[in-house]
This record gives sequence, C-alpha cells and structure tokens, in this order.
Amino acid sequence: MSHYTWHNVTESSRITTKHAFATLSFVAEIFIFLYVGMDALDIEKWKFVSDSPGTSIAVSSILLGLVMVGRAAFVFPLSFLSNLSKKSPNEKISFRQQFIIWWAGLMRGAVSMALAYNKFTSAGHTNLRANAIMITTQWCLV
Repeated sequence: MSHYTWHNVTESSRITTKHAFATLSFVAEIFIFLYVGMDALDIEKWKFVSDSPGTSIAVSSILLGLVMVGRAAFVFPLSFLSNLSKKSPNEKISFRQQFIIWWAGLMRGAVSMALAYNKFTSAGHTNLRANAIMITTQWCLV
C-alpha cells in the first residue's frame, strides 16, 4: 500500500491489508516450492541420473556448501563493517543476530530456485544429463 494511502485508512484496514499481502506472499512461495519439488520428481529426469545417484548427492552437497559459504562471505563481513559505524553497543549487530541473518537467507529462495529451474529446462523437459542432474539436485536442496 502506498505511503499516502497507508495513513488515510483505519487501523483495522491496515492490519487486514498487511495480513492479506503476507498471506498471498506465503501462498505464492509455497506454490513455487511445490512446483519445483514435484516437477523434479519427473521420471524422465531421474532416468538420466539413475546411472549414478552418488553424483546427484555429491552435486547437492557441493552446491549446499557453496551456498552456505557464499552467504557467510557476505553477511559476516558486512555486519562487521556496519558495526564499525555504530557508536552505541545497543545498535551493533551481535554474532547471534548475524547467524540468524545468515540462516534466514539460506532458507528463503523460492524465486531463485524457480529461476534456476527455468535455466536448466526448456518447456519443462530436458534431454541433457547435466541439466537433469541439476534439476534433481535442486529437489534435494529443497
């Protein structure tokens, strides 16, 4: 809701609007996760990977590790730099808060997963073994 509109509606309308948009966001995110998860269970994609299921597990592990390290490489140094500019100890971001920021960022990613899924498939189908591995790996990461 626009800044100008927000101050011109009643308190109950503000609360209702806030909850309605939060609910819509939650439902859209669930739909994307379900879509990616269910389509990753496509038998044809798993036929390409069935020769070596260890490859899918290895790729999943490597990708998860890289995502965790990459996220940490941004959250902790930027929080440190932010803490340098804060004068009051109450304004500084504690290590516990930094960890929560890092973990929350790892758990949010339905849109990025949908975009990655779109990259490795064309019209919902793939004929390349490497792309099938990437799709089944995303399912393991969900």
